[in-house]
Formats: sequence, structure tokens, C-alpha cells
Amino acid sequence: MTEPRYIILHGHFYQPPRESPWTGIIAHETSAAPFANWNERILSECYNANAQAQIMEGTVVYIRNNYESLNFNFGPTLAAWLQSHGKSAYRALRRADELSRQKRDGHGNAIAQAYSHSILPLLEARDRELQIAWGMEDFSARFGRPPEGIWLPECAVDRDTLRTVAEAGLRFVMLGGDQGHFSRPGRDAGPFLWEEGNLRLAVFRFDRLLSGSIAFGEMLSDGTRLATALIDTVRALAPGQALLVATDGETFGHHKRTGAAELARAIKMLEQQDDVVLTNCSQYLAVRGCTGHFESDAPTSWSCVHGIERWRSNCGCRIDSSTNQEWRRPLRATMDFVRNHCDALYDRFAAGCVNDPWAALKAAPRLFVDPSPAVQEEFFAAHRPKDENRREQLVRLFEMERAAQAALTSCAWFFDDFGGLEGRIALRWAARAIELASELAPSIESEVLQQLRAVRSNRREIGDAATLYLSIKTREARGRV
Repeated sequence: MTEPRYIILHGHFYQPPRESPWTGIIAHETSAAPFANWNERILSECYNANAQAQIMEGTVVYIRNNYESLNFNFGPTLAAWLQSHGKSAYRALRRADELSRQKRDGHGNAIAQAYSHSILPLLEARDRELQIAWGMEDFSARFGRPPEGIWLPECAVDRDTLRTVAEAGLRFVMLGGDQGHFSRPGRDAGPFLWEEGNLRLAVFRFDRLLSGSIAFGEMLSDGTRLATALIDTVRALAPGQALLVATDGETFGHHKRTGAAELARAIKMLEQQDDVVLTNCSQYLAVRGCTGHFESDAPTSWSCVHGIERWRSNCGCRIDSSTNQEWRRPLRATMDFVRNHCDALYDRFAAGCVNDPWAALKAAPRLFVDPSPAVQEEFFAAHRPKDENRREQLVRLFEMERAAQAALTSCAWFFDDFGGLEGRIALRWAARAIELASELAPSIESEVLQQLRAVRSNRREIGDAATLYLSIKTREARGRV
């Protein structure tokens, strides 16, 4: 019998940390009406919709958990919000991973994501390592197992990023076919082997054409059409090869209103094929191994034709051609300044709190996921504080570092102006990081404000980032009264 072809559908689910760093509450977002905020709206349209996707055939309604058939990642900031506010969806995605492990020889559908969705090639080595370690730790705390693969935010990658991922012990990443040199052309997923010295990493190649048609075209308007396109494409591959498509998970129900139901319809049709197998990256890699080689010679991403410039310069990537993005470079420089200050303070003061400050910091997401006394006792038993009275200070240091990392979430630079919701998120978390840092050293806020005055908005009513930063702080202070 001829070996089947394989299809892998990946959904990248992510939201930035919209909640107040002080109260944990998301402020009312008018643009998300009729919902209170965008997380609530997308929860209804996408996350819950995929947990209970409905297909009607005649008079019969089939309900299925789409996550059981998707290769997926849920960003830690989104997973944390779902844990408290979207419990039904949260249970569904954890259950999907558990069931897929039972079905696929121990290889679950879920993979990790770098923690704060910052652009990894733009980080210093220390922070890049931390982002990957935090993503892995958060994943293990939620899914009860170590991750095999990781989603790179915006698929942004360079040699240093691949090296850091491999050093962390992860087995694979996913990139577009135009994001480096694959040893053979084509549309098959590979995977392809990247190696440097003793380091090894599998790189899955996703099909840019089909992925783009799903995300930006009309492919998802009809589940039968989607399934047919996937089947026709994979049947053109050699037996045993795999087709991988990858897109933002919010495509399935938020960007495309009927996306969850049509995805379920497509999955049902795919599962009925005798010569096509729906699988995930982990299982396919375990069975097939790497079948080619990959090399990376320059920073690339899936959403900037200029590499990774969209997150640091006025490269021309924008939505409205009448705007300019000269604000990107000084805003990044300012957020880097805040992060570097917090990193230095952590290294200085954590050394007096715990024997191995770096190991403790990399494990800190255990406390972010579950700050209960029992988990804290387990954490400090493993990391042995020098003085029991220093526990609280160490936890505050963790929070300072988390806030500084959150200020670099990629969304703040992606759009045309920092004055939108995403840029405000970065400024809000920077303010919190500065506040926590001021408990240990003289405040850097005046220097930050001076730098932010050079960050000019396209929107006249906003002016500069310093003005916006101060208005955000004032609003947050009123909210805490």
C-alpha cells in the first residue's frame, strides 16, 4: 500500500498583555463594542468558537473541539488571561493536547511560544535566552510536559535565535519558505536540519501561498473548498511528505467570522480521506526525521519584507501610506533603555536574595502561572533563598523583569502609530517596570520622558509619547483609587 501524505494545520493564538499591571483589569476598549474589550470579543468569536465548533449536516449538528486537530500555540499572556476569564476555552485546549498525546504516540498538538512576543533577533543574548526559557517554563506549567517545539514571534529569526532555541533543548521551529535557504525547492514541510557545531534543530517549512490564502483570501469562506485545496496540494507531493500551513489562530472566527465552523468542516473532510493523514509537527518529526538542510544568513520574519525592520525603523511596512514610522526607532531605544536598567538592577539585587539568580529568574513563570503559597514553597525549596525575608523582594524583582519584557511586545511597533491600543500597552508596562525599579535605585523616569519626547505621533491629538505616557499613568492612578 502506498504511504499516505500528511497535512499539518498550525494556529498561532496570541494577544498582548492588555490588563493593567497594577490591577490586573483590562480597561474598557470602546473599539471592541459590543464587548468590554478585545480579549472578550475574540474569546467569543474565536477561542470559544473553536472549542465548540458547530457543523450542521441536514438536521444534525456536530460539535467538535478544533484544537484536537490543530498544531497550535497559545501565547503565555493570552493563556494567562484565558485561565481566569476564558476557562471553557482554556480547558478545551489543554484537553486537546492531552487527547492528541494519547492518539499520536505521546506527541501533543501544543507547542510553546517565546514569552512576551518580542522580536527575538532584536534582543540581547541574555533576554533572548530568557524569553525562550520563560516560554518553555510557562508551557510546562500549563500542559504538564516539556515542549518539543516553539513558535518564534512573527517568525522572526536569525542565526543567534536558532542557536538559542537549540541550546534550550527544543526540537523544532516553523518558518516560511522564503525565510532562508532550504536544500530543495517545493511546498513540502520537510523538516529541514539546521546545524551549527554540536547543535541541531529541525525547521518546518510552511506553505506561504496556502497560508496567505487562508488568512487574507476567501479560502476559509467554505470548509469544503479549503479541504479540497489542501488535499489537491498535498497529493502533488511525494508519498510520505507533509504539507504545513500556518496562520494566526484568530483567523478562525475573528478575522473570518465563520472561520471556526468552516475549519471544523474542512477537518472533518480531511479525516475522511484514506490517503491523507492529519497530524502534528512533533509526531511527524518523530516518525520521519529531517529530510534536508536549512541555512539562515540574514534576519527574516513572516510579516516584513525588509527582514525585521518593521520593529525598529521606518522601513515602509505600514497600512496607511500617508503615515510615517520614524517613531519606531526612538521608541525601541527607550524601551531597550528601560529593560537594560531593570536587567542591571535584577543582577545587582537578586544576588543577595538567592544562590543562583539567573536560574531563579528563568523559572519565575511558575509563580506567574500559579502564585499560590504551595507553589511558592515548592519554588523556594528548589531555589533556596539566602534569607527567608528576601522572598518578597525576589518576587518583586521578578515582576519588574516581567514588566520590562512586556514593554517590548512586538505589537507596539507593528502598526502605523504607537498611539493605538498596542503602543499604549508597551508604555503602560514600561511605567510599571520603572515604578518597581525605583524601589531599588533612583528613578529613571525623567530620562525616559526626555527620550519619549522625541517619539512623535502621526496623530495630532497625541503629540509625543511622553505626553501619552503621562496620561496613561494618570488614568491608571485614578483607576486604583
